[in-house]
Amino acid sequence: MARQDANLPIRKGGSMESTYDVVVVGAGVNGLTCGAYLARAGLSVAVVERRNECGAFALTEDLFGGENPTDTHAAVCFLPMSPVWGDLELDRHGFDLLLGKSGAAVVWPDEKNYIYYYDLNLQRRELERLSEKDAKTTIAMREKLLPDAAELLWLFFKPATPEGEERFFELGKYVGISPQEMREMNGLELLDALFTEEHVKMLWLAAADIGLFGDVAMKGEGAVAVMLSSLLATGTPRGGMHTLVHALVRCFRSYGGTLLLNAPVSQVVLANESELSKGHSVILSDDSPYPGHEIHAKQAVVFNVSPPVVKELLDDTQVSQRDPQLHAKMKSWASEGHCAFISHFLINGLPEWGSRGWNADVDISPFILRPYDSWEHAHSSQEHYHRDETMEVLGDIAEIYNQTGQDRSRMSAAGRCTLSVEIEYPVSLEAYGGFGAWDNKELIDQVHYAHADMMEKLAPGFKSQVVDSLYFTPLDNWRRNASAIYGHEIGGDNSGPQWYTGRIPPRSTIPGIYFSQGIWPASLTHLGNGYVSACVVAEDLGVRSQEWWKSAPMERFIERLTSHVQ
Repeated sequence: MARQDANLPIRKGGSMESTYDVVVVGAGVNGLTCGAYLARAGLSVAVVERRNECGAFALTEDLFGGENPTDTHAAVCFLPMSPVWGDLELDRHGFDLLLGKSGAAVVWPDEKNYIYYYDLNLQRRELERLSEKDAKTTIAMREKLLPDAAELLWLFFKPATPEGEERFFELGKYVGISPQEMREMNGLELLDALFTEEHVKMLWLAAADIGLFGDVAMKGEGAVAVMLSSLLATGTPRGGMHTLVHALVRCFRSYGGTLLLNAPVSQVVLANESELSKGHSVILSDDSPYPGHEIHAKQAVVFNVSPPVVKELLDDTQVSQRDPQLHAKMKSWASEGHCAFISHFLINGLPEWGSRGWNADVDISPFILRPYDSWEHAHSSQEHYHRDETMEVLGDIAEIYNQTGQDRSRMSAAGRCTLSVEIEYPVSLEAYGGFGAWDNKELIDQVHYAHADMMEKLAPGFKSQVVDSLYFTPLDNWRRNASAIYGHEIGGDNSGPQWYTGRIPPRSTIPGIYFSQGIWPASLTHLGNGYVSACVVAEDLGVRSQEWWKSAPMERFIERLTSHVQ
């Protein structure tokens, strides 16, 4: 994909522009989202990025050189959930999100599958094929939840609060479980309480085990993660995920935003409390095209890089004195629980799923979840995972990206496409010498081969379709994105001490310092953390009240589905 050209900030006299209302550090999709909102609200905004292109974890690349666009990391677009789609009019800026019959499916090696249809009647039919009893439980829950769905969805697009946490534990009321019981259950225990048939339990667990809302094996947050997974919605960007990045760049620049690429930041100098009117200073590194250049942020600096990276950019003593809680969180920030190994396969044609006889719509599902082989397998795999036994969980559960099933523009003239397998593994590899073992070719080849073996079980004959393959380990992902500590894809763990209110607040107690990374919600293509950060900054700067800033979660998605049906 073509990279974005920088909007060169040149004054008439030839000197570089040096002062903006807001400077955003990091041009990931959420940094661009925050910048676009604030620029549209009338502020002068600069987004600075160390790389030569934006959206480091939302790239689409021709990995195999055969005109097969491949999303090399973020491949699932959760934008249907988001108010950003409507507010920023991303369709007008060239974004084309495909919505077919469904956004996802679950496949098992026993030749059964489940399609997450958008149509609730079709969902009911598929559930009833697995278990009429469990279908009734699910339908009853959805009938109770539907009137509150809009309010619940807003919890993804607002800062974390103690009140919000209480509301999460009240989710149990939709299935007859008290808040106290929710706090004492993990996700697997909740599913045991609700359902009888193991395929039904596993399809719920598969959606929750993506890890977007917490760790399913943890008490309290695991039960909440299962309930929240029922609100997920996805689509497929035509041509690849990087088209979302391009649309955000076009939007940002159309409202006067300045984008600086190849501009690594060496430090951010905080203004003294007595001189806050001068604003903070963002200093570019000496090896950038603008060596040592100082950019003044008159009103706000927004960090769209992970908290450990922010800690290195700020004066440690000043932060510890002015916001000791923030300093403590950045110092102890954990980034080991959501680190992906991704195998990319170039194949002849589309995969021949073994379960297509159960429901052939699996062929056109762009996002395939491979859950455990059985409920017993789910329990044993969770135990291995939480003991950091990486090699014991190879291929146990996976996200499989088969976007060509829905977006045929990704099929080459030679009839080839790419299929990607992403699995989050325990990342420490202590039994093999530590994190650096992700460079041990003999070891990591085993992981890659296990992914191919898993695909062969799910789509017999898959290996004979493979023309070429490659992979990115967690260490590779960290090299490709310096902000992704240990290759962490969502800006730091979002479980245990870092679950919900335990994440970084979007507004620090240091005036003018904000975050759009490491906050709630986790960094994803629903663009929720960029949206939350933009809301907080705009409120503080008095520009939040805008006629166009009014979309609700799912609003644009529902409009699209309705127009498609009509």
